[in-house]
Amino acid sequence: MKRWSIIRFAVAWMAVAVPAFAHHSFGAEYDGNKPITLTGVITSVQWTNPHFYFFMDVKDKNGEVANWKFEGYPPVVLNRVGWKRTETMLPGDTVTVFGWRARDGTNWAHSRTVTFAKNGKKLESGPPAGTGDGGNAPPAVAR
Repeated sequence: MKRWSIIRFAVAWMAVAVPAFAHHSFGAEYDGNKPITLTGVITSVQWTNPHFYFFMDVKDKNGEVANWKFEGYPPVVLNRVGWKRTETMLPGDTVTVFGWRARDGTNWAHSRTVTFAKNGKKLESGPPAGTGDGGNAPPAVAR
């Protein structure tokens, strides 16, 4: 009987701990010193937890199209700041996104705001930048 209690405790702990370990900080993925503003056409929107993602085709100055991935708030927060899943952002919409580039230089960014060409509305899509130091700052000392 005691053995089953230990097994249940271990399974419950892992169910809680694994998602916590998988979550990342802003500075681990994105560079707060590399702001970016891009305009393009939405190709896909994923309302998932713990973050929502959207993908956008962006043309460069030579006319080449690149698909960018943006990360933002969880869906529950988007709802609180005015987003509606079935109408705010849909494939085919033209938007301008402000955010910060991924540290690895790929076409991936953390979104902060999105401005919609269809109505001129500007909405928050993600939190402000973290420190952007990637964890290189010394730890704070409690006094």
